[in-house]
Amino acid sequence: MDFTIELLILLFLVAVLAGWIDTIAGGGGMITIPIMLLVGMSPSVAIATNKLQGSSGTLMATVFFIKKKEINL
Repeated sequence: MDFTIELLILLFLVAVLAGWIDTIAGGGGMITIPIMLLVGMSPSVAIATNKLQGSSGTLMATVFFIKKKEINL
């Protein structure tokens, strides 16, 4: 699969939109996974990418809340 600059820009914009929706209501994967499949990614790569994206977001949110002392550990 060749990643052209146009495709990378499209994927970036979709990821930003999905991240915004995921922050507000959850379910950003419902946007990103179909787009990744439409551009030719295999289902296993699309789902793995979505899991990595979700795990990264959760890790960053956890670090943010720990720094703000919003979590009691």
